[in-house]
Amino acid sequence: MKYMKRIVALLLTAVLALGVLSGCGHRSDEMALRISLPGGVMTLDPAMVTTENEKIVVSHVFENLMKVAGDGEGGVHAVKGAARSYQCVENLDGTETYTFTLRSGMTWADGTPVTAGDFVFAWRRLVDPATGSPNAALLDMVAGYDAVRSSGDAEQLQVSAPDEKTLVVTLSHRCTYFLDRICTAAATMPVRSDLVSAENWSMSAQTLVGNGAYREIRSWQEDVLAVAAPEGYYDRRRLGPKELNFAFFEDDKADFRLGLSQKEIDAQPETWHADPYPQVTTLVVNQMAESMGSEKLRQAMSMVIDRNSLTENMPARLFFPAEGVIPTGIRNTEGKDFRTMVGPKIDNKPENYEQNCRVAQELLTGETLPGADSVTLAYVADAPYMEQTAQELQRVWLEQLQLQVTLRPLQATEMSEVLRSGDFVIALARIRSDRADPIGLLSNWRSGDAKNWANLHSNAYNLLIRISNAAASPEARDAYLADAERMLLMDGYVMPLYSEGRAALLRDDLTGLAYDGLGCYYFANVVKMSQ
Repeated sequence: MKYMKRIVALLLTAVLALGVLSGCGHRSDEMALRISLPGGVMTLDPAMVTTENEKIVVSHVFENLMKVAGDGEGGVHAVKGAARSYQCVENLDGTETYTFTLRSGMTWADGTPVTAGDFVFAWRRLVDPATGSPNAALLDMVAGYDAVRSSGDAEQLQVSAPDEKTLVVTLSHRCTYFLDRICTAAATMPVRSDLVSAENWSMSAQTLVGNGAYREIRSWQEDVLAVAAPEGYYDRRRLGPKELNFAFFEDDKADFRLGLSQKEIDAQPETWHADPYPQVTTLVVNQMAESMGSEKLRQAMSMVIDRNSLTENMPARLFFPAEGVIPTGIRNTEGKDFRTMVGPKIDNKPENYEQNCRVAQELLTGETLPGADSVTLAYVADAPYMEQTAQELQRVWLEQLQLQVTLRPLQATEMSEVLRSGDFVIALARIRSDRADPIGLLSNWRSGDAKNWANLHSNAYNLLIRISNAAASPEARDAYLADAERMLLMDGYVMPLYSEGRAALLRDDLTGLAYDGLGCYYFANVVKMSQ
């Protein structure tokens, strides 16, 4: 995507937003924006959304306690949304209590008032195991979360509504990103308890009732959803487009297009960069596998991987050699790019590759490696670029370390079961964060975490994650998180290979598009550029 100003490193990265900068563009009273989102949507139920397309639509039809807005400096931040005000109190036991006051007069699309009880219902539904939401962990900082997940009693989640306009949330620990990364998320949007019981409720124009800026559904015919801002929306005068038309197919004439072809990317100027995305293709080593018990072996295997070579045959400017567990684009506690501030922790310099291979070989000199002849690498055979990655890893390990690794191609459903059960030695997996904060990727490797596919158990690592949650200052928290990443890489059970970006394009005469760093784009401030 072309931007006049761009800060790739921030959690919420965007082009210049109108309304904050003067002279950037002008608003059209009834501008309609056409948005191409190839691939469609399977659900618009906030608790169940998983794809970028789904999150984009949900983030416009619904409105959370906070919402994303331009900050006037090329980035975005959280501003008050459904909440008119909030306050936070630090409790003596280390917990925090947030009290939100909802806006007066805010309604659902059918005119029903939005209440604090709608948020209580939505959040408890989100974490309830019976819901089966893939996004439940987003609320893992709310007190009672673990109890709900283990007991199935959603009422143990510490969210309550003393009255229709007051929402009280207690967090089990300090969470610096709660407002701008949890209270703006698509998955934590409010939903109506009287509607969600209908089968496939979110995919019908009659039962998809939102409370957001674009809650009025004009039409939903086949693969085009037209939504508009009603006159009664409290912030309507600040909106750029008054109507959004989501086309769930490749539309060359759309004002915004997500998912450019390689030809279109190649045609972009050198100043063009893909938008950051918090997903890293990673080698996961099973700590329970005896054949991989040597720390020197794991370190050597990582050192001989040529991550530049792995990305050479992938779409240009969309894949990047990993420099650590955390990719570029994830913001630290102080609001700066984590990767930039910590620096690369994996040496990808081409001129150092041969030396790294020699050091790796020296590490294994005289090393006894029981069971090394039975090492297998599991991967999803039909996933993009996985097979070529697996084959390249097999080749380089044999060539540089004389280590014979057997490839184990699987179907996606088979891989899910293999990772869940721990029936693997090494697995090639895509690890994606559900939040644009380092903890979203680092917390996966705590003992007992459902996503701890490495079966990693380290008291020292668990302690680092725990004290990062309790850190009294942003600097201390960031230092603990950096130490946690360093420990993961040194242990060698997690070997990041490459990250990727997202390619999108806004029409040249428009500006004001915002991007949250997680794959979600926001169109409320898009306007025509001044002539």
